[in-house]
Amino acid sequence: MEGQSSRNSLLASGTVIAALISGVTALVTALLPWLLPEKAPTGVEPAAIVAMRDAPAKSGVPNLTIGTWTIVSSVDDAGNDYAGSTLRFLTQHDLGERVEASGFFEWRFGQQALGREQVVATYDPATRQLFIEGKYTDNPEVLAPGSFSAELSEDGRQLVNGRWGNVPGERVGILGTWEARR
Repeated sequence: MEGQSSRNSLLASGTVIAALISGVTALVTALLPWLLPEKAPTGVEPAAIVAMRDAPAKSGVPNLTIGTWTIVSSVDDAGNDYAGSTLRFLTQHDLGERVEASGFFEWRFGQQALGREQVVATYDPATRQLFIEGKYTDNPEVLAPGSFSAELSEDGRQLVNGRWGNVPGERVGILGTWEARR
């Protein structure tokens, strides 16, 4: 009887281990699509995609996706300063006479994270003007999508003379000014 008890114990342990392996496999299978980079378009190698992202869209147009823009001054008309917030562009596309980029603001007030605002931007190389429109926020009780503009510095490392306002049809926010560096 004692030998059969050991055998049953071994079988039970094996069943538990098999269940654990099966569970981990299912979890990895579910999470893997989010952990892997997006599939490359047909005929384009991954290195070519990186080169397209890291190269300017056309001569004289800076790549907005390189690095993170740190907001160094962002004061609304009520005197609140959102310095320390960041702006990150994830994609950039050449549209002929202008460039379109998309990404997000990560808004902070002092040490408090307020939330993320998804944005789409248009850059005009002739005027060096960047226009950004907020699409939605992940914390609508605190953040309203905004409409932003700024001038890109000659060296492409600063956004200066920035202003922000409201997006039509969205909750009204407080107007302000901003500047950023990368």
